[in-house]
Amino acid sequence: MIDVIIGGAILGAIFSLIAVGLNLQYGVTRILNVAHGEFLMLGAYVTNIFFSYYGLNPLISLVMSGPVVFILGILIQALIFRKIVSISKSAEELEFRSLLACFGLLFVIQNMVRAVFGAMPISNTYLTEAIFIFGERFQINMIASAIMSVAISIVLYLLLCSTKIGLALRAVVEEPIGAQLVGVNVQKIHSLSFGLSVLLAAIAGTMVSMIYTNINPYIGPQYTFIALAIIVLGGLGSFIGSLAGGFIIGYIYYLTLKIEPLMVMAIIYLFLIVFLISRPRGLFGR
Repeated sequence: MIDVIIGGAILGAIFSLIAVGLNLQYGVTRILNVAHGEFLMLGAYVTNIFFSYYGLNPLISLVMSGPVVFILGILIQALIFRKIVSISKSAEELEFRSLLACFGLLFVIQNMVRAVFGAMPISNTYLTEAIFIFGERFQINMIASAIMSVAISIVLYLLLCSTKIGLALRAVVEEPIGAQLVGVNVQKIHSLSFGLSVLLAAIAGTMVSMIYTNINPYIGPQYTFIALAIIVLGGLGSFIGSLAGGFIIGYIYYLTLKIEPLMVMAIIYLFLIVFLISRPRGLFGR
């Protein structure tokens, strides 16, 4: 029981970080980025470059790999999605066109990484020593990843609640036309939200690559689907919902992993379907 409680909380913290970024970006731009997991994978590979070639601590390499992926996200938003937003005449048209673009982006990133690094799995295993918590053995890298994920989520929450940038982000989520009327540069906010989203995904990729040894160019969709399940479970546009949903899915994932690893995603989606029948708007949805 102790193993499930702590292990599920560790996975929940990491999953929440992935989902918070996607939820923020979708709430601001209404672009459902199904390539979100590919940026997690990119974060793992950029970290691997610094770790394998320069021997840099993965946690310290975030100082360099994070800005790289953040700038990449802003460029992608400016080159691809800004044009789609400008030519779309309705929210439905925007979502349809951007969804197709994101599917294309998914395959482009996957194949570019495969062409450069090959298909062989990589890992950035670090802090693999174990400690005992209430008699159960846990690797230090799992504990460090969970603590880092929670800390970053708290920083993001404070950013959204206590700064002018956070106020602008929330204003665009609530009422984009009204925000524009009072002087908010919606285009810049769209770029910022997309950059923050992929930055959080890349940081989560570093955490995942420290723990698991099977990182390859095709791991992205699994984490995208987990993030989508968390967002729908917690409620679209809800920061607290992403955190709560992340921990719920984390516990389901960890418990199923202990019982039948091949059934993890099936059990998650079965739970989501049953949950939505009784509460279609999610835990904190409006």
